[in-house]
Amino acid sequence: MKKLSKLTLTLLCTALLAGCSSESKQAKDTSSKTQTSKVAEKSSSSQAKSSETSQATQASSSSQSSSSEASSSESAQSQTSGDDKGAKLTNNERVQYAAGAMRQKLGDSALVVTLSGQEDTNKKVNIFFEGDINNYTANYYLAKEAKNINEDGVKDGALYATLTKKTYANVDEAKDQIEYTTDASQGSLPKINLGYNIQATVNSGAGQRYLHWNEGNWSLTMHGSPVAGENPTVAAQKAVALLERYRLPAPTQRGNARFETTDKNDYLGQTLTWNKDNVVYEFKANNLERLIVMASSLQ
Repeated sequence: MKKLSKLTLTLLCTALLAGCSSESKQAKDTSSKTQTSKVAEKSSSSQAKSSETSQATQASSSSQSSSSEASSSESAQSQTSGDDKGAKLTNNERVQYAAGAMRQKLGDSALVVTLSGQEDTNKKVNIFFEGDINNYTANYYLAKEAKNINEDGVKDGALYATLTKKTYANVDEAKDQIEYTTDASQGSLPKINLGYNIQATVNSGAGQRYLHWNEGNWSLTMHGSPVAGENPTVAAQKAVALLERYRLPAPTQRGNARFETTDKNDYLGQTLTWNKDNVVYEFKANNLERLIVMASSLQ
């Protein structure tokens, strides 16, 4: 029985040792697999983060590229809208653009037109100017197509207004260039009411009629031919009404306005001449209302 008992104990110990060894091995295998799984998870997580970072970088790059393209497009549109040749500019905007160009070229003190007088037409106003700050001319044309300032072909349009500046040696010389008549010098000529408390003297002869009146330092005359069916009285009343709405430039010493009863598209018959000290300005147009509106915008 003792021998059997020792043998049994020996076998039991052996079996126990074998079991422990197997459990230890399984535990190691399980631990190894767990570690391998964690490494795989970390690797997968790292790859996912890397992928997300890459996608974010690509999205950011795409966004920046899109933003850059939008900015470039806006810049191009801005340049187009600022281009004097742009067909989208109104005639007033074209004239104001030209006014800025004139001052940039001639000097900040240059007197410039800022209204076209031609907003009621589908045609485009084109501008040609030349000279220097002391003596210059700016011509305004109407044409079917818009052209840049001073571009070839501008003068092919229909000239409808022109501004001229001339500088003289002194004030007296400049003043002598301007015709000026006072009401007192008209003597006993008959008078007619033009409205707004303004009386004009009437001088008739040889089928012609001249109405004259003064406003401030301006001497104004309306000419018409009754035998040709013209009515200078009605035209003079229109001129006075316009001058109540729009302010002409203020002469230093004197100004002369010569108006025609009938407008002619191909003739600059409406004229303003005035002095600013030793400088004489002359502005002409083919239409009475256009002349006064544009002249009132001079600045």
